[in-house]
Amino acid sequence: MSEPAFCVERAEPSLLSRLHAIAVQSFDSPWSEGAFAEEFASPEAAVWVARDAGGEVRGYLVARRGPGEVHVLSLAVEPGVRRRGAASALLAAALGAERERGARIAHLEVRASNPEALAFYARSGFRSVGRRRRYYPDGDDALLLATALVPARRAGGER
Repeated sequence: MSEPAFCVERAEPSLLSRLHAIAVQSFDSPWSEGAFAEEFASPEAAVWVARDAGGEVRGYLVARRGPGEVHVLSLAVEPGVRRRGAASALLAAALGAERERGARIAHLEVRASNPEALAFYARSGFRSVGRRRRYYPDGDDALLLATALVPARRAGGER
């Protein structure tokens, strides 16, 4: 049995309620619909969604661009479809697009107490570069993770 494929695309503001619903299923302190609306309104933000074979939105990624960098702000996948490639597809598509736009580093915060997320990001090439004490509303620490975004090789091996 093969894993389901996910199609990753830029999100439209009409999906705001769907993204909020996924956040509510995924986090103890989910983003509000207003927080998603702010990201859709920001020219520095990029919002991505993963759709399953039936076209249903099953996950999202929100990132902010800065000079030479991208900060992943939120990544979530519906609980029922986790560990099937949606998060990996989202991360690869978003970071690939930002690399093409000139980003050379990606960073994010993740709960220090979330071993599944830490393992996922480690498999995706992220390494711990710091700790933000009492970062989350419940007092949990965040680990600051980062990865270099190496430019894709062009035909003929040129960069």
